[in-house]
Amino acid sequence: MENYRHSAKSFREELKAKGVFYTAPEMAEYMKKLLPDDVQEIYDPTCGNGGLLSAFSDDVQKYGQDIDGEQVRIAEERLQNFHGVTGDTLAAPAFLDRKFQYIIANPPFSVKWNPVEDERFSDAPVLPPPGKADYAFLLHILYLLAENGKAVVMNFPGILYRGQREGKIRQWLCEQNYIEKVIAIPGKKFEDTKIATCILILNRSKQTTDIIFRDEENQIEKTVSLEEVKAQDFNLSVSSYLHIETEKEEIDINTLNSDIENSTLAHLRATLDMMLMLNHTIGDKRNFAGFLTEILNIVHETTDKLKVS
Repeated sequence: MENYRHSAKSFREELKAKGVFYTAPEMAEYMKKLLPDDVQEIYDPTCGNGGLLSAFSDDVQKYGQDIDGEQVRIAEERLQNFHGVTGDTLAAPAFLDRKFQYIIANPPFSVKWNPVEDERFSDAPVLPPPGKADYAFLLHILYLLAENGKAVVMNFPGILYRGQREGKIRQWLCEQNYIEKVIAIPGKKFEDTKIATCILILNRSKQTTDIIFRDEENQIEKTVSLEEVKAQDFNLSVSSYLHIETEKEEIDINTLNSDIENSTLAHLRATLDMMLMLNHTIGDKRNFAGFLTEILNIVHETTDKLKVS
């Protein structure tokens, strides 16, 4: 078993060295559980070798596209009922003639893209910036989502607070009531996932305008009104809505004073014993009696201050 784990880790490292992102099985299972149990078909717009799609049973119809043809070939070999297409999802999208009730995705974080004007982006107020394709993938997913559909998408946390074009699109998504839940995922929660990430759950048929924010590290969540999100300038960072209160340690003042007194007396006693020994054994000529007098003076001064108070 240990040799198998080592081999699997080496394989994943080899994939990353080739620029292929690896989706940990634990991550795939976590994201799958954010969707209903009755999934009959599922679409992944950046499917790679089918890591996310593999979390679903063999009888589920699986649709995927990826720019890396070798990874699509691997997905075809490992998955049952897989319909794969090789190509750039943003530049040459497949499946535009379909609408999916469920979509799952882990697009590459903040990669460059060449903005294109087509129906997938026409409703948004602006096009996503060419230097960051995160919202281009989100808008693509939203376009292919059925009217009663739901999508679970892992993203880089920067999409939750970055401004300019991305801020305008984020505001539009909130106002259109497409964002159901925002989940903060701490780094190292999943194997091979060192950095913190976030998950957006998009829902085209929400029943309320509220947004749920969840902190996965501390296992807490809060339902926030759209008005409160608007008051935060449509910042969707989970930490802006969930504040972790740390318990303050209660201090027993009597015990603290007793510890200070005992420590001070022990230190003073040890110092005087050492000075007395030096005076007797090696003829230390310093005025030991004078030192004791200074100590007594300090004691008297402190006693006088105590009387005044």
